Amino acid sequence: MEELRASGLKKHVPNLISCIRIIGAFALPFLTWKSWEINFPLPFIGKTFSNVPIVWIIVYLILLGTDKLDGTLARKLKAETGLGAALDSVGDVLVLVMGATLCFVRFVGDNLEAWQFWLYVGMMAVTVFNKVLVFILAQIYHGKGNMVHTYFQKLFAASCYVGIFFWALLRTIPEWSIYFMLAVNIYATIDESIYCVRTVEYNVDFKGHGLEKYKKRENITG
Repeated sequence: MEELRASGLKKHVPNLISCIRIIGAFALPFLTWKSWEINFPLPFIGKTFSNVPIVWIIVYLILLGTDKLDGTLARKLKAETGLGAALDSVGDVLVLVMGATLCFVRFVGDNLEAWQFWLYVGMMAVTVFNKVLVFILAQIYHGKGNMVHTYFQKLFAASCYVGIFFWALLRTIPEWSIYFMLAVNIYATIDESIYCVRTVEYNVDFKGHGLEKYKKRENITG
């Protein structure tokens, strides 16, 4: 029996949540006022974080929660659409780019060296390039413009989201964190591009090379 898909207002709920994340990403620059910064003491440790942008961090964490929520609701309500997948990806990129940019420019700018800034710019460029390239390859080879959600891509997104939170909290950016994110992002881009070109059956939930097998084009015989 064919599973019932969402109808009426329900089918638009996941997309609405994705739109809220997109709007929230553009609102982040307006939540960096010094009047909203506090000194945050950790109990039992005796350490105090100075000038923590508390409102910005709270909103940022809420936006991260919507990242998981819209996809879960779309699958539960059987409301997955190409538009929804695109909105989800756009929201992810905007929160990531806006969050990281504000960390560099607003929260740790005084401690940032020029080469670290350009390394960050390179990482953001690779992030956007990944989304655009995979979208185009999926559209060309499979007629689907949605992105692959490999574990490597999820690892990159998770490390960025968590990293941005701690960058804002600590007011500093460890160099190793940028190198790690950049390496994972480059590997995810290569991994997903190869999959889009070589696979016969396109699956947005493909785990990644070495984690899941798939039927390759060259294995087909006429």
